[in-house]
Amino acid sequence: MREHRSRLIVVAGAIAAVVAFAACSSPPAERGRLEQQLDEQAVSAAGDAGFISQSTGLEAPADGIAEYARRIGSHLSGTGVEPEQGSGWMPGSPDHADPFVLVGIEPYDDSSWQEPVGALVLGSRLTEASVEGAPQRDYCVRLEFDRWGFVDGGATTVDCPGPLVAVAPPADARAVIPEQAESVAIAVLAASADAPADEIAAAIAAQLPQAADGPPIAEVQVTRDGDRVGLAMRDAHDCLLVRSANGVAERLYVPDILLQPGELGCTAETALMPDEAFASPH
Repeated sequence: MREHRSRLIVVAGAIAAVVAFAACSSPPAERGRLEQQLDEQAVSAAGDAGFISQSTGLEAPADGIAEYARRIGSHLSGTGVEPEQGSGWMPGSPDHADPFVLVGIEPYDDSSWQEPVGALVLGSRLTEASVEGAPQRDYCVRLEFDRWGFVDGGATTVDCPGPLVAVAPPADARAVIPEQAESVAIAVLAASADAPADEIAAAIAAQLPQAADGPPIAEVQVTRDGDRVGLAMRDAHDCLLVRSANGVAERLYVPDILLQPGELGCTAETALMPDEAFASPH
């Protein structure tokens, strides 16, 4: 397997893999109760992070693994292991583990499109209350991702950074479509139906200013075909298409699959296509 020269964001010190536990996405049976459950939870959270192969603005590996870091955070609150209650002849255990936190982000800066984009490291504090003094120790799992999601077999236990401190993923710097973009676009198109395309685009953009600390605003694309005007705005999660024809401006709703690269795409020209072109292929 190809070795990657990765740089570790925020977390200081090297994180060395020691035991691969997920060759088939399941931990070895000899692992302790806490470790087994944490291993399973880590793999589940990694799967829930989805995939980025169809997301825009994530061409660089660092951007790709940062997006996975943002996504996985919402799936960690339900992790951790509670003390085990005894029942009948089965003894319980007071040992428990805290919920996972993200403690490392490792982009593979030199990766090609087909290769993994990087890895995330999750950490948990284990308390062995069944042992005198209730010693605590940290437990970390490293999860590898490519553009199609969690890499099968890409989970390993690793040495934890010390101290175990949660890190915040980089903020998403990709452009966004403001909530009011649809209403602004329709209002401008209704009032400026005869204006050139570039003037319409500029008028709409002027009413969608970027917040001081906010992400950039998606580009306003406008094209004209006689009396008909098409508008498009695209961000990582949505596509706004508006058509103005016969004095009426309306938003168009097109199946997501038709908005992908290689299909109709999210463009102002798409907004001018006949409604029949937007029929779902399925």
